[in-house]
Amino acid sequence: MTKQTVLVVDDSSTIRTIIQRELANVGYEVLAAENGMEALAMIEWMTDLPDIITLDIDMPIMGGFEVCERLRAGKDSPSERKQLAAQVPIIFVSANDNLENRERGYQLEVIDFISKPFSPGDITQAIDRVLNPKEQFPGMRALVVDDAASVRRIIRSNLNRSGVEVVEAADGHEALALIEGEDGHFDIVIIDNLMPKMNGDELCRRLSKNARMEQVPKFFISSLNDKESILAFFKAGASDYLKKPFIAEELHARIETHLRVRKYVNQLEILNKQLEEQASHDGLTGLFNRRYFQEASERIFSQAHRYKQDLSCIMLDLDYFKKVNDNHGHAFGDLVLKGFAKLIDSRLRKSDIAARYGGEEFILFLPNTGADGAVYLAESIREKAEKHCYSDGTTELHVTSSIGVSSMLMGRAERSENLMSQADEALYRAKERGRNRVEIYGREETVRFVKMGKSVKAKE
Repeated sequence: MTKQTVLVVDDSSTIRTIIQRELANVGYEVLAAENGMEALAMIEWMTDLPDIITLDIDMPIMGGFEVCERLRAGKDSPSERKQLAAQVPIIFVSANDNLENRERGYQLEVIDFISKPFSPGDITQAIDRVLNPKEQFPGMRALVVDDAASVRRIIRSNLNRSGVEVVEAADGHEALALIEGEDGHFDIVIIDNLMPKMNGDELCRRLSKNARMEQVPKFFISSLNDKESILAFFKAGASDYLKKPFIAEELHARIETHLRVRKYVNQLEILNKQLEEQASHDGLTGLFNRRYFQEASERIFSQAHRYKQDLSCIMLDLDYFKKVNDNHGHAFGDLVLKGFAKLIDSRLRKSDIAARYGGEEFILFLPNTGADGAVYLAESIREKAEKHCYSDGTTELHVTSSIGVSSMLMGRAERSENLMSQADEALYRAKERGRNRVEIYGREETVRFVKMGKSVKAKE
């Protein structure tokens, strides 16, 4: 594996030696130059460009700012190598640490600033954040909206350190198109205010009305710094604000704060969904549980009654299931229950609901479905179950089912409980008459099989 290369540029041989030793000890390959002119010459003739540059500001012959300016000018060069050199990350290591130098460095896309004298490990930590970032926020996405490509690059570099995926937009319209697209999930939006076509505050107002983006933090960056403008940002829905030109470390720290909160919210949403799933679904089969079904059945019945639509109920019971458990063990019994539930689920429409009603008993509600349609589905499930072989690799077994069907209009059910009781009564008759059959409440005939979508009946 090729070592990552750091070019250390400093006129102090002591500083160069300290940085070289520290970085070499943690596995970096280190090259050194004693001034900016020498550094540019090395970059010119090197086969492979350095992965990162540490640069002193005040040096003889050529200082750090001039080196930055010459390198960054290469992004508009026809030379591909100069374009690549213009993208090499730069960290200032200087005793001349003041706001003016930091702001000037920001304009030249310097990604970090380390003050001299520095402590052991400071240089390594800063370089690791850029070249080997810890993924604090894997899977999280940020949308950066700014008409200045250089600002977008600075922000992208900062967020990439923490494992955040960055998507860029040059104006508000482009941002809205990205959000409305299929992959429009974002955990933070970083917005410039003064942009062509649509200002940041207008974009923020639109995002705050978007259900998908309403709770997503909106982080403003702007050259405007008067109280009236800042207040306008927050009125538009901003979560935070930072003045341009900003210090990269402050941007990184403040955005991380919002991402931590967002990460917690995401985890809480996932946990809530899991709890909802556990509260409404049977843990073994994955179908709805009895409690949820009883609540949903009242709603579905009322809707069918209101719109004068038919509604059918199917109750299913696995035949001789106690013998399955007694003879083959509860693990095999669970395998049968899960397999039968999967068989039922594969036959349902999106509007149908199915639940494990208790033990080996299952129940279905079929909205806008009459008796004939319900019988057709019930018989197809019965036939499929009869032919299905359950196997755990050692034991193979066929398990049949008995099924009862009722429909709201045929049975004149006035409540959902009546409809379910009627289906249960039909199920009881199916068991009395020999199992592995479908019985319909309100009809004396027994369904033998189904052909061409119609139930075929035979007298007992």
